[in-house]
Amino acid sequence: MSAKSTAIFAGNQRMGFPHFIARRIIGDKDRDDRLSRPIVVIAVLGVVIGMAVMILTVGISTGFQREVRAKVTGAGAHIEIVPIMQAGQNASIRVPIDQPFHPWLDTVPGVRHIQPFAILPGIVETPEEIQGVVVKGIGDTYDLHFLRAHMESGGTLSTVDSVRNEALISRWMADRLRQGVGDTITIYLVRGDDEVRPRKYLIKGIYRTGLEKVDHELVYVDLRHLQRFAQWGIKAEIEVEGPDVEGRARVKGLAFGGQGPVVMTWPGLGLEGPGPFTFPFEGVRGRRLTMVATDVSRTVPDTTWVVVQGIAADGTAIVQRGGSGGSHGRYAGGFEVLLDRTEDLDAMDDLIYREHLTEQLRTVTARERFPEIFAWLELLDTNVVVVIVLMVVVAIINMTSALLIIIIERTPMIGVLKALGTSNGTIRRIFLIDAAYILGVGILLGDMLGIGLALVQRHFGLVRLPVESYYVDHVPVDLSLPHIALLNVGVLLICVAAMVLPSLLVTRIAPARAIKFD
Repeated sequence: MSAKSTAIFAGNQRMGFPHFIARRIIGDKDRDDRLSRPIVVIAVLGVVIGMAVMILTVGISTGFQREVRAKVTGAGAHIEIVPIMQAGQNASIRVPIDQPFHPWLDTVPGVRHIQPFAILPGIVETPEEIQGVVVKGIGDTYDLHFLRAHMESGGTLSTVDSVRNEALISRWMADRLRQGVGDTITIYLVRGDDEVRPRKYLIKGIYRTGLEKVDHELVYVDLRHLQRFAQWGIKAEIEVEGPDVEGRARVKGLAFGGQGPVVMTWPGLGLEGPGPFTFPFEGVRGRRLTMVATDVSRTVPDTTWVVVQGIAADGTAIVQRGGSGGSHGRYAGGFEVLLDRTEDLDAMDDLIYREHLTEQLRTVTARERFPEIFAWLELLDTNVVVVIVLMVVVAIINMTSALLIIIIERTPMIGVLKALGTSNGTIRRIFLIDAAYILGVGILLGDMLGIGLALVQRHFGLVRLPVESYYVDHVPVDLSLPHIALLNVGVLLICVAAMVLPSLLVTRIAPARAIKFD
């Protein structure tokens, strides 16, 4: 036996007879007139394009879903906790901030943050335009990462110190009102059916999310503005007049806000009601007079006090005042809950509602607030499935054509193998391995093309989109290695399995006629 024959035999033993013959067929370059060569090239190109299209389809769909869901939940959180009596989304009903779950809910696995908020309807007025809006109050614990990421100009609100008359408006609203950062707008806050009060605000910043429901409606202000305007709490004051000609001081209690009739008590004096009460001026001089105001709705009471220090030059009392400053800061319109993963939305909604809320509260998910957006995102999954199925069908058709041509072209070889005693199953495996080799090359090249195009789009954003229609200004791409690996394995297995049927042609070839075929 020659050295070449020995090497061939050894290789045959290592890789198996079907693999050996399959590699000889694929690597045969002796005949340039083979009909199968251009057919194989076309089949490979079909697989390459199909794989690239599938990778881009999955990446773009995943990217769209990630970006849009991030915007929806960033603008309004994953879950809102609101009073069970609240029906609409544009006007809050008060809820005490002091709750068993606040602020400790963020210690629950899966919950990233919890923050109080409030919403009231309003009207924005400029010298030239008016616009109906929804005014959202945010506090010092509000997560500002989303707003900072979508600010076009200016800055975010300062809510950690004194209350400032500042507001954030959207780019769409700024263009409509012809206003910019540093300009002043008047916002008419609406409470109930008949009370409207104006407030002037300095435009601190302009944002743009691409979500029409947010950009066309939402104005951000300090939460304390809405708490005071809505008068969810009680603000108590003591009015002191005197001394009169008889040397007596007149003391009267005042209370603002709350729900229902206000009850006033005077600890240490044994008095009830607003008064007025009269006391000898010298009898109350230097003494602290305290009043507590609450209401029949069990609103958090407010405590205020005064100390009469003396008489001013104009004959009026000099009074030192103090107290809690009102209980309106103890209420909000609800709580926003941010989650670690949007995929856990339904499970976390059930968990929070079932284990952490009282019977007066309920949850509202982002899916319930933006049903049309989530329905559109779910439709994208259907589109992905359709594209993948079409690309796989095209790959199967191309590979079937290539495999049939290869089998027909190799008819004499098949006859010789059968004449030497090779079984139909072994010969079929030879051509199935050929198909797997061709598919493997096409899949690898398709991966390179698809991933390359995806990386270019991710880093440079060459393909732009109208943000008003698609919520993002460029095509987002999210490359996931598990998804790509699953596509590769799935396409390879499905296409090779589909080649079993055309490979049955081998069984119909008779050795005697096949040897004469050439």
